[in-house]
Amino acid sequence: MVLSRHRDVMRRLSAVLALGLVVPLLLAPPWRASAAPAGAAEPSAAALAHWGADRPAPAEQFYFVLPDRFADGNPKNDTGGLSGDRLSTGYDPTDKGFYHGGDIQGVIDKLDYIQGLGTTAIWLAPVFKNRPVQGTGAAASAGYHGYWVTDFTQVDPHFGTNADLKRLVQLAHRRGLKIYLDIIVNHTADVIQNEGGKSTYVDKADAPYRDSRGRPFEDHNYADGSRPFPKVNLQSFPYTPVFASPADATAKVPAWLNDPTMYHNRGNSLFSGENSEYGDHTGLDDLWTERPEVVRGMTEIYADWIRDADIDGYRMDTVKHSNIEFWQQFNPAIQQAARRAGKPGFFMFGEVFSADQEVESRYVRQGGLAASLDFSFQSAARTFVSGDTPATALADLYRHDDLYTARDTGAGRMPTFLGNHDIGRIGSFITTGGADRTSYLRRDQLAHELMFLTRGQPVVYSGDEQGFTGPGGDKDARQDMFASRTPDYLDDDLIGTDRTHASDNYDTGHPLYRTIAELGALRKANPALRDGVQITRYAAPGAGIFAFSRVDPVRRQEYLVAVNNATTAQTATVGTATPGSTFTGVYRAGGTAATGSDGKLTVTVPALSAVVYRGGSPIAVPSARPTVRISAPAAGASVPSRADLVADVTGDPLATVTFAAQAGSGPWTVIGTARQAPYQVHHDLTGLAGGVTVRYKAVVRDGRGRTASSTSSLRVGTPDTHVAPERMVVHYQRPAGDYGAWRLYAFGDIDASAQTTYPDGQPFAGQDEYGAFAWVRLKPGAKNAGFVVVDGNGVKDVQQDRFVDPGRQPEIWLKAGDATVYPSRQDATGRPDPQPDPKTAVLHYRRADGDYTGWGLHVWDGAAQPTEWTAPLAPSGRDAYGVTFRVPLADGATGVSYVLHAGDTKDQPTDQRIDFAAGREVWLLDGVAERLLPVTRRTAAGAGIDVTTSRAGWASRDTVVWNTGVGSTLQPVGGGTDGRVYELAYAPVGGITVVGGELAGAYRTLRLTAQRDGLTESQRVRFPKLWRYGAFRVADADRHRLATALRGQVVITERDASGKLLAATGVGAAGDLTG
Repeated sequence: MVLSRHRDVMRRLSAVLALGLVVPLLLAPPWRASAAPAGAAEPSAAALAHWGADRPAPAEQFYFVLPDRFADGNPKNDTGGLSGDRLSTGYDPTDKGFYHGGDIQGVIDKLDYIQGLGTTAIWLAPVFKNRPVQGTGAAASAGYHGYWVTDFTQVDPHFGTNADLKRLVQLAHRRGLKIYLDIIVNHTADVIQNEGGKSTYVDKADAPYRDSRGRPFEDHNYADGSRPFPKVNLQSFPYTPVFASPADATAKVPAWLNDPTMYHNRGNSLFSGENSEYGDHTGLDDLWTERPEVVRGMTEIYADWIRDADIDGYRMDTVKHSNIEFWQQFNPAIQQAARRAGKPGFFMFGEVFSADQEVESRYVRQGGLAASLDFSFQSAARTFVSGDTPATALADLYRHDDLYTARDTGAGRMPTFLGNHDIGRIGSFITTGGADRTSYLRRDQLAHELMFLTRGQPVVYSGDEQGFTGPGGDKDARQDMFASRTPDYLDDDLIGTDRTHASDNYDTGHPLYRTIAELGALRKANPALRDGVQITRYAAPGAGIFAFSRVDPVRRQEYLVAVNNATTAQTATVGTATPGSTFTGVYRAGGTAATGSDGKLTVTVPALSAVVYRGGSPIAVPSARPTVRISAPAAGASVPSRADLVADVTGDPLATVTFAAQAGSGPWTVIGTARQAPYQVHHDLTGLAGGVTVRYKAVVRDGRGRTASSTSSLRVGTPDTHVAPERMVVHYQRPAGDYGAWRLYAFGDIDASAQTTYPDGQPFAGQDEYGAFAWVRLKPGAKNAGFVVVDGNGVKDVQQDRFVDPGRQPEIWLKAGDATVYPSRQDATGRPDPQPDPKTAVLHYRRADGDYTGWGLHVWDGAAQPTEWTAPLAPSGRDAYGVTFRVPLADGATGVSYVLHAGDTKDQPTDQRIDFAAGREVWLLDGVAERLLPVTRRTAAGAGIDVTTSRAGWASRDTVVWNTGVGSTLQPVGGGTDGRVYELAYAPVGGITVVGGELAGAYRTLRLTAQRDGLTESQRVRFPKLWRYGAFRVADADRHRLATALRGQVVITERDASGKLLAATGVGAAGDLTG
């Protein structure tokens, strides 16, 4: 029956089989294509070593300025040439949300002051023309900050003119200073409105984009720019975009920005999951950056600024709110424009607003950014200097620096900062951190010492050098440097001075200004402290010393730096790479110290201070030639998603290792150069099919230029596809144990029953040895959950909103004042988890009604003393979570069976069991089958195995469509096919069946290639209901076998890299599929 039905379908496929295939061109990201040396031939060791020898330009010392709040050099432009009241001009120096008068001329006037800090580059907040005022009533505010752009080609009249900006650049260049602009590509001012006035975000799954003929499509299929974008119109969106006035319809420059179909038009962002990329950022018009017209338009805008104004670099705003394919095209295009303008090595860094190094580094390795702003450093530094955080937290931070190694960049290029105009100032964090008031200045100085002496490019936020504080972030962190008329600012205290905001604050004698200037001069005079390799030497397990070396690999000179966050002097003996050498104090350290033959150096660091010693002799180059061996992953291993490559090296401790990769028969590409042990880089395997061989080559180069190489290979494995459990659990640790006022406010993919109004949230009702925990119910299929730990007054534990994928991290651990999201208790504590009592199982039970009358625990298999149904085990105690049962265990028990009941009323209808492989302690919620803790990790179900039906179909002569391997709405349609293997199984006389979860019968196979961007345009137009189906193409080499295959039974299969069958179905006509 199966065969005859299949033949009937084949007769109706004649039209489809007559079609030729239009193969979409799948371009590699441009930055990969340019990461030469490349080609099918394996690169020589000399070529790779030469690539790895390239070094970026010296690190900058940035000074970040909000022009409106820095200096008023031209009072004539305070109102921007506009007339009327503040709602017309945007000017009101008494309101922290309006223009105060600062401008570009003010920056020019204060160049001596800025350069006196040691500054080498000035980063200006956006200076482009903004909508003067947005919002109404109490919500009205001005575009003084620069992020509400209407004209991307002109300087805002409140700040001056294009000629003023060019003059600033010219004057800065004469001094050896660079000018960086803050740029926005993600959004414009809020000009477009939604018909009907609604703004609630609408998911793509509920309302997909539609072309001008009403056919749905996945816009990510076109985001790499390799094929034309579908034609759309005003009816293509979940909301119809409209303008409030005729003037709004032409308000933006360049003119293409006035086309409302260039925007996402999906409603306001909730800053998690899909809406984080597609939603309007607090109402700002969110550009459709998946469209090639937007990529080209933004590239032209910012290429013109380089050409016309001689700009030296860009800071890119809201990077993680634009799709990564945008950055893969924008970055190389801007680099090309800069080279045409005579600026090779044009440096751009992005704001990836996250303290999660995995999130930050993705945009460097995969997005092609040279660097991201180091929010992870900011979080670690803030907690280190504000309280008594263990020094090991800094060691943990730098241990993950290899995540940023890519092409010709690395963690050393990341701009580091202590606070900013969004999250708040370092002075604010210190003054609200509970420290003794007398220590504020020293802690602020320590923060800057830490930033200037560690790897990276330090950013001083204007005002920090004058001890500015403030009660929080955003407007509260944007004080005037000139005499302020804003009451909210006049109340602020300043650190290190008796001055107030009622007077100008450009005091070059301020202790913080002097400290920063001294540190800037120290870095300039000692290049190792600016650009050298950083090696962790010691980290105290509590408050105390963090010591590290900075090594100039050219001069082979070592510096030993030690910082101490304890309130008493601390001493430590630490290792160096320079035995038998005299180390001389060059910063806050008098005299000399000597290392023994073991290279150890004993240092004493005063309370809340830093010291720097310079080694007196160069690090020796061993006489033996270097060796290298790729030690991980093991040769031939099956590796999913990402290869974490490690090379073992002997010889020169300052050797570098450059890694290159070849996927299948494709070109060789450089992954990056590791400059210190452990020599590790990370290779993302996105887009590769299961079983593909990836070859690697590592070349070591020592200080004498001698090289050695090693090769290895792996096979691409299949990633686990986890789905989120019903609930996410957040553990929280406060040293004082005061959890009563704190709540977990969650947003994003949260079930409607668990959504609350900020700052209300879920209580930290559960308690264990770590601290307390809260839980929140998730939407089915949750991909992104955001959360904030906040008290009843709206005070956040940390300023950053944090996000996780509950499918991958359904349980996380937090620490008070620390923005890091720890994936395990051991990561959070730095210690092994405590061992449970092997003789007792513990069960915690929570009832929503709080009534435990008559409830007991019936236990049998595994229990030392099985109970009778009529005499269950009674609770042993009660706490904020609920009641606790403790079950003595039989010797050798591997689990215990139980039923929770009150008389004949059971909590669950079936018998339950605790399997000790998952732990001896569980937390349960009444009426919920899935335990709360330990979290149950679930794997997504596949498309199913059934060859008696045809759930796949022929879309063309050699392309099959099937609803499997489908990516998320933040991926192309085929984004879920990575690491999987697809084949056609065919039998001319039929007989393919399924036995024991595997195909049976006599059949042959054809290999298929998954098309990540789904159907071709002609296929999508022909089969509009199948727009979300995956597309699988027969390899060119196997096309000649298709005629034979089509005469019999045909089955399409999905397997993991090991060959395990995941899904299978018959193949019919695409037109017969229902979508």
